[in-house]
Amino acid sequence: MPRRPKNKPVRNEIKYPYVVELAVVGDGLDVELNRRIIQFHKSRHIQLRYGRRLNARRGKTHYRWCFSDLLIARSFAEQFGGDFGELWR
Repeated sequence: MPRRPKNKPVRNEIKYPYVVELAVVGDGLDVELNRRIIQFHKSRHIQLRYGRRLNARRGKTHYRWCFSDLLIARSFAEQFGGDFGELWR
């Protein structure tokens, strides 16, 4: 029987296969962007599901959000300028 990963972001990426990455320069998400992301999820009545945070790729931090629905993931990527992560199926 396969072992379940202990790390919640990794479990989210496995269970919710549509992963969208946002690249951010600097210390992290600014307050306004974070509010807009929260509002996006609230308006669709979906829970925020974070994936792994990947540091310092080309001087940027990549934040990942996980979705179970491809259309919502595409909408998120279009609205916030994100790219599908490598786990996209």
